Formats: sequence, structure tokens, C-alpha cells
Amino acid sequence: MRPSLRIRDLEVLLAVAAAGSMQRAAQSAHLTQPAISKIVRELETSFGTALFERSKRGVSLTESGRALADRARYLLNDIESTREELVAIDKGVAGVLRIGVLPVVESTLLPKGLQELRKVAPALRIRIEEGARSALLGSLRRGELDCVIGRLDVGSGDPEFHCENLVRLPVRIVASIHHPLVQAKRMPLTTLASYPWVLPPPGAPIRNVIDSLFVHAGLAAPLPLVESTSIRLNYELIRTSDMIGTMTEDAAVAYAGQRKLAILPIELGNRLPYVGAILRRGRVSNATGLFLRVLRESCG
Repeated sequence: MRPSLRIRDLEVLLAVAAAGSMQRAAQSAHLTQPAISKIVRELETSFGTALFERSKRGVSLTESGRALADRARYLLNDIESTREELVAIDKGVAGVLRIGVLPVVESTLLPKGLQELRKVAPALRIRIEEGARSALLGSLRRGELDCVIGRLDVGSGDPEFHCENLVRLPVRIVASIHHPLVQAKRMPLTTLASYPWVLPPPGAPIRNVIDSLFVHAGLAAPLPLVESTSIRLNYELIRTSDMIGTMTEDAAVAYAGQRKLAILPIELGNRLPYVGAILRRGRVSNATGLFLRVLRESCG
């Protein structure tokens, strides 16, 4: 590879990939089309492979081009993070912490942790991104997030990531305060199975626990009427219908105390995986390290 590879070259590569055209990329990158074409040729010569496929409709990344584009995004995000950190040091501020959040930690763990973090780092700016596990881990892998907080599924280890256990969050089965089961003296699993459920999709840790609860009793696992990971949506569905669902214990107790939901007397035990932090292996920013320290203290 030529030693003079520049950040601008990688930016041009991504601009052409996004635009699908040398001409449109030239406009977005504020360069001439010949300059764009020259940079692409030099990149292809440096790496010894074609990075784009040309056609009458424009250009598209080859398989090698996609691999380089993924690495370019990773590198540029790391450079941008470094730039922000240096600017923060120069200005005497704490910088930016980018956190990916899986639904289970929305209720109490994360707000409590962020409130404690604000006490020790009041100038630290926080960016929160919610999403599915696969999407958030992809962002973490590309350097777009500093960490992801959520349940650490058993067997889902990735050599690129380091996982740290923080706490087990108990889960309770909940229903509307007007649900017929709230007044029931007995609650066999066969009765529970006869009502509609709202549950996370298959493969989610709590879904596995609920399924195994019924299967171990010799019953078919309930087929949920709605599959959702949205805490707010699930709450409204359960509150306003005869649907049964699950919720972290702290949220369930809070709603029960406000007479908005009822907790059904079904024990799930500690079969759920830990809630913890997922980080890329290697250097951890000062802000991320501080956040993890605060979370550890919050979780006891």
C-alpha cells in the first residue's frame, strides 16, 4: 500500500459509494469529477483490486470495495472520536459519550446511572441510541458507539467485544388491574396460556424464559398475539386489554404502586442473563470508563 493514503481518500471512497456516481460524489465532496476519478484509481492501484463496478447507471462497490468501505467507516469514526476528545481536552470539557441501549435498561438502571454520572461529570454530553441488538452491535463494531448496555445473552460472545456483568434485573408477569386473573385464587399455567400475550420476538432472553416455563410443565409455549420490545407500547397494550406480558421488576412494582398494572404471582427466578456493558476490545475512552464506574457503583 502506498504510504500517502489520506483521510480524504477514504472520505471520497465513501462519497462515491453513497452517491453511486462519480459526478454526484464530486458535487458532495466539493471536488472536480477528474479529481474524484483519480483518487479512486489511486486507491484501486494501492490495494491491487477493483473497488467499484462501472455500468451505464453509475458505479457500485465490489465485494472488496465493501470491505474497504466498512473499514473506512470504522477508521473515520475513530478519527472523529479522537478529534472530539482532543477538542474537549483543549476546551476543558468532558466530550461526548455515545451509548447504545437495549429495551430492558430503559426503565430504571440507565436513568439512575446517568443521574449519578451527571454529578461527577456535569459537562459530559450523552448521546443515546435505542435499537435491536444486531443494529447496536453493528454500530459498536464500526466505532459509532462507545458501549452498549443490555442483557448479556449466554453464548453470544464475540471476540471483538468485551462484556462486563453488572446486575440481574428480575422480571415479573403483569396484567391490567381489571384482568380476570387478578382476582383468581389459583393460577395454573394452563389458564395463563389461554389468554393473549405480548412478548419479545423468539430468541430474546425473556421469551426463552417464558417458553421454558411452559415447556417444562409439559405445555405448549404461549403464541403471543403481539411480538414487541417496546416498553411503552407493551405497557399500553397490557393496561388497556386482557393481554398478559412481562416487565422488569422495578417497572412492574412502580406501575402496581400507581394502580396501573397488576403483578401476577408467577415466579421466574434468576434464569435471565445478566444486564451488563458490551464494549469493543482495546482502548476505552475516559468518558466510557467513568460511565462504567458509575454504573458499577449504582448496581452495587
